[in-house]
Amino acid sequence: MAERRYWNEAMETIDPNRLWRLEDERLRWQLRWIWERSPLYRQKWEEAGVDPLSIGRGSLHELPFTVKDEIRRSQEKAPPLGEHACVPLTEVVKIHASSGTTGRPTLIGVSAADAAMWNEVLARFFWATGVRPGTRSWVAVSLGWYIAGLGFYDALQAMRATVLPSSNTEAARTFSVLQETGVDYMVSSPSFVNYLANFARERLNLDPKSLGLKSMSLGGEPGAGFPEIRQQIEETWGCKVYDAMGTADFVPVIWSECEAQDGMHFLGQGAVIVEFIDPETGEPVEPKEGMLAEIVYTAIQRECVPLVRFRIGDLVRIEGTGVCSCGRTGTRIRCVGRADDMFIVQGVNVFPSAVADVITSFRPRTTGEFQIHLPATGTRVDPPVPIVVAYGPEAGDLDQLKQELQEAIRMKLIFRADIRLVPHEELAPTGSLKRKVIVRGDA
Repeated sequence: MAERRYWNEAMETIDPNRLWRLEDERLRWQLRWIWERSPLYRQKWEEAGVDPLSIGRGSLHELPFTVKDEIRRSQEKAPPLGEHACVPLTEVVKIHASSGTTGRPTLIGVSAADAAMWNEVLARFFWATGVRPGTRSWVAVSLGWYIAGLGFYDALQAMRATVLPSSNTEAARTFSVLQETGVDYMVSSPSFVNYLANFARERLNLDPKSLGLKSMSLGGEPGAGFPEIRQQIEETWGCKVYDAMGTADFVPVIWSECEAQDGMHFLGQGAVIVEFIDPETGEPVEPKEGMLAEIVYTAIQRECVPLVRFRIGDLVRIEGTGVCSCGRTGTRIRCVGRADDMFIVQGVNVFPSAVADVITSFRPRTTGEFQIHLPATGTRVDPPVPIVVAYGPEAGDLDQLKQELQEAIRMKLIFRADIRLVPHEELAPTGSLKRKVIVRGDA
């Protein structure tokens, strides 16, 4: 009997017209649920002069956006979960906290039904990247407040995969255990796998390839979808690398590559509606291949803290809108970066992920680690842009390397940089799940 290709074939290969009808039905349920239970949204919609009970899939854009600062204020006013929470604490089975990347962390409550929805969407992601019952799956992210770790742990167990819950601590012990158990699959972030690789080689004299990993999925920050970064990680670990993306406020992973690796599929069918908007005007746009757009999410299967038209700030490039060679129908994207990380040099929009791809292409003359120093406020930067780059073990002549880096950035990214090369110890990965590449002012 042939192995099934999908965790949930009906949803992952759903016809777009049928999906639209399903989204309409669940959106109407969700809006009524929120209207009857959320003081925040009742006031917000009344002030906007819109009747949420008349809204369907085709008129979703008539509702106002929700932004992160509203959620923070909501939780300050009605702790712990805020005025957008729609169930009492007695129905909350766990609480997570966001990473706080863009400000004060927010709390995310999960009901039993919400947890089941997470397991379903995450199982689609894991299955698309090769996880099966019995797959020895290394969860190399925090199992604490961070939303992904325990979410991954629960979903993998529900799939009957073999979970190796190392978290992001005790690296030496982790490698010792993995050498005993063997490992097939890993889920982590680009920054942390680079830290682990350095730790294994420098502290344990261990080649990461010797673990025998077959594949890994990386998210939490852009990187795994960029050719030079992906190639570097694959060569280091000797395995296939999949790009993945999610958000603490909806599902830990909503987008993932499949075996074709032709962009990250939307895998949240039936649980989340994704809209694409023009990042400048905020107006909805029809996704077309090659387009740059901002993502907006709306929950349609969430009990505890459902958000409507949440403007998360992620900018993506549309890679495909038709049926993939794998058979999945979800729109495919690449993450370009966060809108608040973008800076502008003489009219050119620049994202740290693009800079990372150029710098990584110089490995092993560079380590791939870098920091971009920007003014304390604002997005417009006068050239040359100061960039600190860690040189690698085969750097050669540093003056020549500096000139070549500056020329590569000028040719590929169309702006002038002032490169300062530093020893790898100054910017070596520290074991955090996300690297800090933007440094503003005197920070």
